[in-house]
Amino acid sequence: MVRVINGAIRGLTNNKRLVGIARAFHIAGVLKRCEYQIRGPSDGVVRHAIAGVEVEFAAPDATEFRTLECCYGDELDFVEALERKLRLGGVYYDVGSNVGQFLIPMAKIVGERGQVIGFEPHPVNHQRLMRNVALNRLMNVRVFQVALGDGNGDIQIYGASGIATVVPRAAAWHGSSPVASIQTMRGDDLRRGAGLPIPRALKVDVEGAEFAVLSGLKESLSSSSCELLCCEVHPPFLPAEISTEMVFSLVRSLGFNRIETRPRGSEIHITARKSFGQS
Repeated sequence: MVRVINGAIRGLTNNKRLVGIARAFHIAGVLKRCEYQIRGPSDGVVRHAIAGVEVEFAAPDATEFRTLECCYGDELDFVEALERKLRLGGVYYDVGSNVGQFLIPMAKIVGERGQVIGFEPHPVNHQRLMRNVALNRLMNVRVFQVALGDGNGDIQIYGASGIATVVPRAAAWHGSSPVASIQTMRGDDLRRGAGLPIPRALKVDVEGAEFAVLSGLKESLSSSSCELLCCEVHPPFLPAEISTEMVFSLVRSLGFNRIETRPRGSEIHITARKSFGQS
């Protein structure tokens, strides 16, 4: 009976028409908090079984609970590609780690033989990410509170939490305001300076800054050691001077000659491989 009730409540709170009405009457936040009180985990922790491993995420509020509950629904293409490439160990970069939705399961998948390196510049997301790393008792993870890009310096980051971006066009789309001045670095410079290994696989989800991130990682991505790139492209968020085709051309120029794409709303999932690598 509890499962039926929970399913019914979840169905109602995901009904687009009802959500639209709730927003129109400015009660969406109240309803979300009520749902959290009814359906939220009693210990404040959301648990998932993903790619054969058990993962845990702290869900201290209604917004994070909803985000984490459905975080893998339409991103299993990336999860499956990364799991196959990293199952026997290796180095994984998670660029735009958020609260660890990809970083946490990949750290368990690579095991003690592998390394996971995360990059999450947003202050709130970084704090939540580190809490989830500790919650899962991971010892093979290193996280940098830095925004990767095509230059070194300081930059504004927008968004209160959850979705964060350094691209003003993306911030305008989301209606986000600047929240902090953060450090940005070319990934290749950071890798050399910190003595990091080249990744076997990486995921990039940076809300419109993907061309700059990939440009700053050209040396690492061009290496024969780097075999898999999973990248979200956000055409509406790209800077005005950057086109979607420019992103694809850059990926191809780095040696990725097996490229699969999948639309996801206004986004495009790129899964790029090199022909000599294991699939």
